[in-house]
Amino acid sequence: MSHLYITSPKHCAKQGFNLNKSYKKLFYAFSTFIFSILSFVLLIWIILHPSKPQFYLKEADLYQLNLSSPYYLLNSSIQATLSSKNPNSKVGVYYDSVRAYVSYKGQRITNDLSLPPFYQGNGDTNILSASLYGYDLPVTPTFGYEVSRDQSDGELQLVLKLDGRLRWKVGTWVSGYYRFDVYCVAVVGLKASMDTSGPFRSLQGAQCSTTV
Repeated sequence: MSHLYITSPKHCAKQGFNLNKSYKKLFYAFSTFIFSILSFVLLIWIILHPSKPQFYLKEADLYQLNLSSPYYLLNSSIQATLSSKNPNSKVGVYYDSVRAYVSYKGQRITNDLSLPPFYQGNGDTNILSASLYGYDLPVTPTFGYEVSRDQSDGELQLVLKLDGRLRWKVGTWVSGYYRFDVYCVAVVGLKASMDTSGPFRSLQGAQCSTTV
């Protein structure tokens, strides 16, 4: 006759096997691992939390701003120079799909210009130059009046806008894409007639606002 052996909990305890202790050890080990990972991520975020790039409009030259009548079509030519700085000491920046254009009173007065992608190392500063043109761009009937009024004041306020995508680089790690927008105001001095040959130069440089 065969014998059936049933091990009781008391017998297991005598053999040194404790189920509750094994689960506790596993739980503590898993909790310690998760806590270490979270602490490491938090530490990296605190140390390397990237500051957004800084843009400064150094100069804007207005060469042409002619309005045809009666069709309200605009031709323009503007040369802009900006400096771009990466303020981070441990984070590099890749710039992708960057485009620029100029607007006046909420109306675009140049076509989009695509700038070549570039990389900006830790603390580096780059100079960006953009030649922006507009050919037969439709504007509102009040455009000529707005320009004439600003001409009488001797100043024309233009807005240079940049947008695109950037990626952060830490060591060999590169982040995903983040959208950024840059907004620069250029105050350009004008002569008596808008149709005279330029250039009309911006009266001063301007710090640009940047959002990421």
